[in-house]
Amino acid sequence: MKSLKILVAVLMILAIGTVFGCAKKTIRSEAVGYTPSRVEPKPAEAESADKTAALEKEKRLSEENLREEALREKALREKAMQDELARKEAALKAAKLEPIYFDFDQWSIREDQKELMVKNSQWLKANPNAKVRLEGHCDERGTAEYNLALGQKRAEAVRAFLEGMGIPSQRMATISYGEERPADAGHNEAAWAKNRRVDVLGVK
Repeated sequence: MKSLKILVAVLMILAIGTVFGCAKKTIRSEAVGYTPSRVEPKPAEAESADKTAALEKEKRLSEENLREEALREKALREKAMQDELARKEAALKAAKLEPIYFDFDQWSIREDQKELMVKNSQWLKANPNAKVRLEGHCDERGTAEYNLALGQKRAEAVRAFLEGMGIPSQRMATISYGEERPADAGHNEAAWAKNRRVDVLGVK
C-alpha cells in the first residue's frame, strides 16, 4: 500500500512537470507573413515634370502640323501660279500676232500693213490682260547707231497706231535691235525686206 502511494505521487509529479514544460514552449514556423505591396505616390515635382513633357510633346506635334499645312498651302499656291502662267503662255503662243514691215529707211506704217495692225489690235482688245513688246528691226545697210534709232522709231510708230486703235500705252513696251537680229541672213532685197520690221510679241 505504501508502494502504491509512492507510485501515485511520482506519476503526479511527472504529470505536473509535463504540463508546465509544454506551456513554456513557443510554436515556430518557417512561413513568412504576407504584406500587401504599396505603390508609393510620386512626388509633386515628378508629376509636374511629366505634365511639362506631355505639353511639350503636344506643342511640337501642333507646330509640325502647322508647318505641314503651310507647306501644302504654299505648294497649292505655286501650282496655281504655274498653271496660270502656262495658260497665259499657251494663249500668247496661239495669238499669232503679226509682224509689221516697212519700206527702206522709213518708219511710217504702210497701207498694206494697216490691216495686220487692225488684226493685232483686235487680239489685244480680246485679251485685256495681255501685254506686248514691240521690237524694231532694220536691214544691214546703214550704221549700227543709225539702225538702232530707226528701229526705235518703227517700234514707236506701231505703238502710236495701236494706241489710236484703243490699246493703252502701258500695255506696250518698245525696244530696238537695229540690224542685230535679222529674220533672213541674206544680202539681197528679198532678205532686207523681211528684216525691216517690227515684231509684236506677247509677254507675261
